Amino acid sequence: MPHAVGSTDSDGLNAIAQRPQQSGQPTEAGALDTLVAAEQSLAAETGEVAQEAHTRIVEQQRIEAAEAAARAEREAKRWLLPVDNYRITAGFGAGGSMWSNRHTGLDFAAPTGTEVRSLSSGEIIFAGYDGPYGNKIVIRHWDGTETWYCHLSRFVLRSGEVAPGEVIGRVGSTGNSTGPHLHLEVHPDGGDPVNPRSWLEDHGVDV
Repeated sequence: MPHAVGSTDSDGLNAIAQRPQQSGQPTEAGALDTLVAAEQSLAAETGEVAQEAHTRIVEQQRIEAAEAAARAEREAKRWLLPVDNYRITAGFGAGGSMWSNRHTGLDFAAPTGTEVRSLSSGEIIFAGYDGPYGNKIVIRHWDGTETWYCHLSRFVLRSGEVAPGEVIGRVGSTGNSTGPHLHLEVHPDGGDPVNPRSWLEDHGVDV
């Protein structure tokens, strides 16, 4: 029997449903794949940028840490004078009735109580009374040099590590002394004393 006008059969509906979409119109699944791929690409690029930024920050921190360590090392190894506002009253090798042999240090005359400072970083290895030297502090420095600070009126430090310029005692006139002054001796590697003036000048310190 012929179909009525305007009616369709099931085969026609199936044919329409199975008819491929026109070219240029992406499917919903294809559009989703494109979006996911774009997001992954963006995430990868963002990750690369973040990694590069992190690497730059880490490298900058490493450079700054190295510079800070170098500054700290330079600070710890600098040399300076033990007192301010002084006058030299006796040089190395001087003779006289004050010394049993020859003068083995450099005398910095200054008022009693004047601050006495460590020449550089090191460790106090002796602090006590030592006969003609009176109250005396000995510091072994980072390079093995030992410095003696004698005739002190009092100790500020008696042990431990010290930094360049740290106050360790006060000028006095204890022991074999005729007036307030610091008797400074320099013993490279803990050996015989050398001229403190020339030694300091060799280390960039004007006396």
